[in-house]
Order: sequence, then structure tokens, then C-alpha cells
Amino acid sequence: MGKKLYTKENISKAETEWLGIPELVVLKTNRDDVGLEVVHRRYFEDEKLLCPACRSSRTRCSKIVDRKLKDLLWLDEDHKTFQIISLLFHQRYMRCDNCGQSVFPEPTEFGEKGCKFTNRLSDALADGTFQFSYKKVCQHYGVPASTASVGEVMRRRIQCRESLLPPVRTPHIISIVEVLFFGEFYPAVLGIWDDEVYCLDILRDSSEETCGAFLKTLDANQVETIYVDPVDSLFSAVNQYFPMASIVVTDEAIKRYARNAMLDIIHSDGKRFPVVHKDRRLTVLHKDLDDRTVVPRIKEGMKSRPRLQRAYNHHQRLLELMETKWSMEDLRTWADQIPTEVDEFLAVGDIIDIFGEQLSGFLTLGEKPPNNYQFAVQGICDAIKDMPHCIFDVMRGRCIFSITHDTMEENGELWRYGIKSSRLTEKINEISANIREERDYGYQ
Repeated sequence: MGKKLYTKENISKAETEWLGIPELVVLKTNRDDVGLEVVHRRYFEDEKLLCPACRSSRTRCSKIVDRKLKDLLWLDEDHKTFQIISLLFHQRYMRCDNCGQSVFPEPTEFGEKGCKFTNRLSDALADGTFQFSYKKVCQHYGVPASTASVGEVMRRRIQCRESLLPPVRTPHIISIVEVLFFGEFYPAVLGIWDDEVYCLDILRDSSEETCGAFLKTLDANQVETIYVDPVDSLFSAVNQYFPMASIVVTDEAIKRYARNAMLDIIHSDGKRFPVVHKDRRLTVLHKDLDDRTVVPRIKEGMKSRPRLQRAYNHHQRLLELMETKWSMEDLRTWADQIPTEVDEFLAVGDIIDIFGEQLSGFLTLGEKPPNNYQFAVQGICDAIKDMPHCIFDVMRGRCIFSITHDTMEENGELWRYGIKSSRLTEKINEISANIREERDYGYQ
């Protein structure tokens, strides 16, 4: 491009030191409308950038593109007072004379590609968004809350927090449970230690590839039993990585799938049903109702809803069966007797038919799930299902990287068990309340 626009005499040393971003230098300017004008330090050096395509050093500046960013300056050591400033970064684009085709921007480390925030502002926004709404955090810092930027903001911080976690200590018993979040299913990988349920991670999807990528980080020699939801891709993954383990479908999975089917029926046929908290009270055993005064109201509500009545009765029979020493023949009989018009339960019948071998394997297990297993799984599923809407990365970040993991030290090395289920559900519900009630973020 010929002669450079700026020389070292154009550098403002005081403002460069005040900005405190090692790779940037601030230019002297008389423009008040752009904040600080900055260039990369290598602008004033003889360093030749290598072409990313051919690795040649025969590169030259082809053009300069102005990139506007917001930046965060902390004004105290406690990071309680701050100042938001605007940067105008004159970013050079280089052309390679060796291959003749490559035009590339000079690499930077202070901000992610395409993001309108510097990394230190982005990290501050992400740290707040782990537990509060992105909108409220942006309001606190006085920057625009664009939904298009939340993914870029969160992924960088999630990678950072994930890299700081100790490795997982492989449990003898693993459970893979699909949790529902705004119409999509995500596998939650759970571990069981000393009759306690811990959450190890939540995966992006149920594909064999995604599940396998996590499972291969575990020690296959330590895994003895795996409880898996009746999903073909999950079974393929666990069979591949843990061929010697007992792989079973639990009674909890049957009851959870039946409960989900019952909820679908309640939502379609139970509109204006005369019972408060109908989702919970119509999906538990009749004898376990927490308020016996609702019994007459349930009977009254069922009179005008015959399909719901038949579904309720059949679901009750399954719950009663699961309270006994049931057999596969009992389950098949229940499935064969599913009322014709209640087709929501047919999926449960298919599970009993297709995964009969794995259900039979559960019956013959020497060590059954701990007493709190069903309560822990339902608590996790319900808490995640009730979270306010967000993209997967934010949901996973809030569940896995904003809550303390249980750890232990062995032979001088730190290992993690995961997040105890009771603490996980409590914190998820707290984060959901922060967002749903639009609680302000910031220092009081």
C-alpha cells in the first residue's frame, strides 16, 4: 500500500499504558467520536506475517479495515468499579505474493473474530451470564445486549472454565439420561458414588459420535454397570467403549418415559382441569398425593375427560406394578393392555418390546440403583426443563461450569466426581429464578 499512515511518533505512550492491552498501541488523535484509535504493535515492526495457506513470508499489507470494539477497564483491584471505552482498531489485511490468492487479516489475541467486545469485556459478560440473564448483565456494563453475540461471548469462557476442571474420576456405575430442553433432547452423563448421584456433563446431542467422544475420556476398566436411556445411538456408543460392562435399562427410565407420555395427555386433554399443580398430582401414585383434599377434584375433573381418565388409570397401574417385584411378563401385559385411544403410551410399549433384554438385565443386577436415584434424575430433568430459553452452550455453561464440582485428591493428583445432584438442581433453580424474575446483576 506504499508508505505507512502512522509512524512511532504517532504513538501515545501514556494512553497505551493506560489501556493495558499488550498487543495494542494507542495512536494520538484529535477525533473525539471514536474513542481510542489503536493498531497492533507489529505495525511498527519489520515482522513478516506468514501466509496461512502456503506458509510463505512474502506478504504485504493489502488494505486496512476499521473494526469497532467495546472494551472494559477495571478501576480498582476488587473489580467493582469499571469504565467502558470504545476502540477503533485499524486492522491490516495481508496479501500473499507467493500463492497470489490468499488475503488474510493480521491475527489478534485481544478479541475473537467477529465479536464487537474485547476478550476482557467478553469474559466479564460471560461470568455474569452464567447466573443472570445476558440482558441484565449487559445493562450493568452499559453495552448492547445482542442475542447474536451471546454464543461468541459464552463459548470462549466455557472453554476456559472447562480447561481448569480436574479430570473425571471414572465411577463404577454410569447413567446416561436424556433431558428435555425446549423441544430438544440432550444426554446428561451421571455417575454414582457411595449411593450419591453426580452430574459429569451434558452433551450437545445423542449421536454416537458425540457420546463416544465423552465416553472415551473415561477408564473403561473401572466401569461395571451403565444405565442407558432406550436410544439406539446411546446404546451403540456404550457398547463400543464399554463392551465388558452390564448395560441395562432401568425401571426409572420406564417410569420417566411413561410420565412424559402422561404429561402429553394432560396437556392435550386436561385443559382447565380443576386441580392446582396438575402435572405433578396426576403423575404420582394416587396413594402418594400430598393433599388428600384434591382426590374429589380429580374424580370430578375426570368425568368430562374420558380419554384422560383411561390414561390416568393405566398409568396408575404401571406405577403400582413398579412398586412390586415385577417381571418382564408383567410389563408386556401392561403394554398389551394400553387403551387403543391412548396412543401416547405406545412408545413405552415399544421400549418394553425392543429393549426387553436390557430390562431383563436390570432385573438380574446384583446392585440396584440407590434409593434416591429416581428422585435425583427427575429433579435434574425438571430443573433443566424449567430453565428460561437460551442456546445449548449457555444452558450447559450454567449447569456445568457455574456450580462447584466435588473433588478428591489421590496420589497427589486432583480428580472430580462431578456435581452432586441435589446441589445441581438447587443451583439451576436459583439461576432460573435470577433470570425469570429479572434480578439485577452487579455489586450491591
